[in-house]
Amino acid sequence: MSSGEPPLSVEAARRAAQAVLDTPGADGVEVLVSASAAGVTRFANSQIIQNIARKEVRAYVRVAVGDRVASAGTNQLDAEHMGSAATRALEAVRATRGDADWPGFARPDKDGRAEPVGRWDAATAAASPARRAEAVSQILRASDSNNAAGIYETSSYAFGVFSSAGIDCFDAYTRCAIACLVDNGESTGWGDSSSHAMGEVDVEAAAHRAAEKAEASKSPHSAAPGTYEVVLEPAATGAIIEYLSYAGFGAKQVLEHESFLARHTGEEVGAPSVSILDDVWHPQSVGIGFDFEGVPRKRVAVIERGRATGPVSDLRTARQMGVEATGHGSGSNELGPFAANVVLEAGDKSLEELIGGVSRGFLVTRFHYVNILDRPATLLTGMTRDGTFAVTDGAITGAVHNFRFAQNVLSALASVQGVGRDLVSLAPEYGGFGSTVAPALHLGEFDFVSTTSH
Repeated sequence: MSSGEPPLSVEAARRAAQAVLDTPGADGVEVLVSASAAGVTRFANSQIIQNIARKEVRAYVRVAVGDRVASAGTNQLDAEHMGSAATRALEAVRATRGDADWPGFARPDKDGRAEPVGRWDAATAAASPARRAEAVSQILRASDSNNAAGIYETSSYAFGVFSSAGIDCFDAYTRCAIACLVDNGESTGWGDSSSHAMGEVDVEAAAHRAAEKAEASKSPHSAAPGTYEVVLEPAATGAIIEYLSYAGFGAKQVLEHESFLARHTGEEVGAPSVSILDDVWHPQSVGIGFDFEGVPRKRVAVIERGRATGPVSDLRTARQMGVEATGHGSGSNELGPFAANVVLEAGDKSLEELIGGVSRGFLVTRFHYVNILDRPATLLTGMTRDGTFAVTDGAITGAVHNFRFAQNVLSALASVQGVGRDLVSLAPEYGGFGSTVAPALHLGEFDFVSTTSH
């Protein structure tokens, strides 16, 4: 990660694909090529403890003979290894049953030609361990703590899809992310920041925020579980909508009646101030302009002004539903289409105004250990962490011990009383593809089911 160039060039990706697009015996061939280069600097006890550099490249060759389809992969892009993958895919096809729902490969004349999003920053791609160490030093100075821990990551990704049906698309993006935890021995605080460009990541502000949260969280008191008003800061909002997208934004989940959209499309499921989209074209989103089938990614409003409007789709589910594909194919029939760039649109209130509107409730910095309890019911559970504060008559009155929650997300969205005007870009909770863009939210009802002793 020193040149500032993508981890794989479009020429190299196209050359690898062209080696197998005319595979004898196949009716059609599609190649997905991906590459990544990541550098991670970890710190704990306010000192750097680890530097990691990782590079990966993969190619998946998908072969179709009639309605039988199979794929094989390789991590070497020379003609010999690409040919071997194509041969293995063709052999697998012969042992595969026909697929009545096979939609065929994407075609540019039918499905459109993809354009790159352009979330590329050469400085982020070129960041060295020394540059990351410099950023970590800034974090440690700003946190003013002898017990700060976290990561500073710079990464770059490249994807290409090429096929015998005429698909030829390529895009690359970068990401810089920082996460900082300050532990003062009595309480903890959290700060983070993420963007496609390291120059837009304010490491000092994130560290200051973590230190301030830790200081404000000292001497917490216990609060009884129950249903309360809450203000979720953007990281907490992001976790909720990210898991909501896992729980039901995909068309395969709708077809299998595992999504809330199967029962509620066309109905009011949130307050009129709530609009949630999948939108890689949003200026704060990080991603590529096509899916893993080479279909252009469309901006899809899954919930628009409180009304459920429909899922994201891939070629297979679009055919099954009789609609156009939205460009959200995962490359996996088992997983189905997924929303990779979830955005909850901004409102018009500052965080202070949202807090000022709370009669009796809590301010939540972030959640962790979030899990889905009931997918169709959008029921989630998890814990508050690194800064949970009581709010009375619009003012923060002190820190409280952490809560466990069990919450129907649609019920929470229906109770929205205010949406923050400042959007924050969040890296996926478990790393990898896509991004989440979220504001703070004032919810009228949120269910805390138990409390901790710390």
